[in-house]
Amino acid sequence: MTTVSRDPVPPVPPGGAPERSANDRELRRLARGSTLNLAGSFVTVVLNIVLPVIITRNYVQGEAGLFFQGAALFTILINVGTVGADTGVLRFLPRAVALDRRADLRRSLVIALAPAVVFSLLVGGLVLLLAGTLADLLTDTAAASDQFAGVLRVLALFLPVAVVYVVLIASSRGLGSVRPLVFVEKIGRNSAETVSAGTAATLGAPIILITVAWVAPYLAALLVIALWVAGRLRRMAALAADGAAPRPWREMTGEFWRFSAPRAVSRIFTIALQRFDVLLVAALRGPADAAVYAVATRFLVLGLMFVQAIQQVMAPRIASSLAVDDVGVAKTLYRTTTTWLTLVSWPIYLVVMLFAPLLLSIFGSSYERGSLAVVVLCAAMLVATVCGPVDSMLLMAGRSVQSLVNTGLALALNVSLDLVLVPWLGVSGAALGWAAAILLNNLLALWQVHRATGLHPFGPGTRSAMLICVVSWFLVVGAVRLVTGPTLVGLLVGGAAGAACFAVLAGRRRGVLELAALASVAEPLTRRLRRAR
Repeated sequence: MTTVSRDPVPPVPPGGAPERSANDRELRRLARGSTLNLAGSFVTVVLNIVLPVIITRNYVQGEAGLFFQGAALFTILINVGTVGADTGVLRFLPRAVALDRRADLRRSLVIALAPAVVFSLLVGGLVLLLAGTLADLLTDTAAASDQFAGVLRVLALFLPVAVVYVVLIASSRGLGSVRPLVFVEKIGRNSAETVSAGTAATLGAPIILITVAWVAPYLAALLVIALWVAGRLRRMAALAADGAAPRPWREMTGEFWRFSAPRAVSRIFTIALQRFDVLLVAALRGPADAAVYAVATRFLVLGLMFVQAIQQVMAPRIASSLAVDDVGVAKTLYRTTTTWLTLVSWPIYLVVMLFAPLLLSIFGSSYERGSLAVVVLCAAMLVATVCGPVDSMLLMAGRSVQSLVNTGLALALNVSLDLVLVPWLGVSGAALGWAAAILLNNLLALWQVHRATGLHPFGPGTRSAMLICVVSWFLVVGAVRLVTGPTLVGLLVGGAAGAACFAVLAGRRRGVLELAALASVAEPLTRRLRRAR
């Protein structure tokens, strides 16, 4: 669990251990929250493999493609419906605590939720009315159109529920805890949707019933997180200064939405970068190719889940540090986060690149033609990862307009390249378009963060992590692949050899990699065991 300190940080005594002590304290908090979140992400990764495997094994590519199209569109609609409120609470709730304005917390949440609820109802109603027209545009046969129209109507009804849920989950992180994100979202809701939708698919249910089973867990998860947030707000309001009143509605609303409104559009662009390709491939090449592309990008999304596990803990801490102008802590968090992101994600991307045909065959032999798309996207993510959580840095520094411009340019590049390359190269063309957009979005934000704050992620830890991963997971595993080919034996032997090399090299550089902070995760358990003895 990650918590925001209830008391101000005590001043450093003259001649005492200064900045390093504060940095160590923040790194330990970051490590504990990130480790718990990584555990939840591991469960999510497994579940996000299991459900697509069940779908692709029980339905032909065309029918599976309809489900993946619906899932992609629903994710886009959620990000439209939140209008940036989820990002807004991640910045303003930690700032309110850091600046001892706890009386503002409840009012900030109301300011965030009201427009999101209204807008999601409008968007859901519009989709409900235009379901038939949208289905005709996104499918290539009358039968598929009828099925997809039913899917869209189901998703439209659940959209407001999902939007409120997403904002409240973000609020729990802003209020200093990662536990709801892990236990309610990553383990609870994801498990429920995998079990319910997977069971429906195994029984051969129509795609519309599988969609109902997939979105229904949002309702139960919303009830749980609403109770948690209400209790947390009551406890934190009790800590507010005696007689403290919240700031005026007009002042708080203006401040919140001046930041969040540009982020609303930016989030739409961001999720469109991640999901729009599936819809575009379906429109240009049909649902069968959309299913192949959705499965090929699944491995990219799996890597992103581990990346987001650390970023989700880091963002509120960066916001708190920048709120009190503590650039030293922000710099340490930024560089250390990038180091850990590289250590966690590069092994995934490098192994997936080397064994793409084998991994895609899990979904069926016809999906192996997406191997080149997997390699292209994983290569782009290697570059994006070493830029660190650069968009979060930009946002927590209050630069939501720059984030909007970046994602808008990246989306325009992505769509332009897709329109040219997808009819010619199919799923590989879509991957090239997305890879170019990923690089543009991250490199542009990297330059802007450095220019605005003077911070960058390329410290000794990041360089060491890159070198260790290349040696362990590319050279060692790649040598095994050359001998065995992309086989299961090669994956197991190469993975074992790479892991052994990785452990040795990381152990020798543990100080530079800040692994001591990760080791502190076990301290609470160790203390409990000592007390028990």
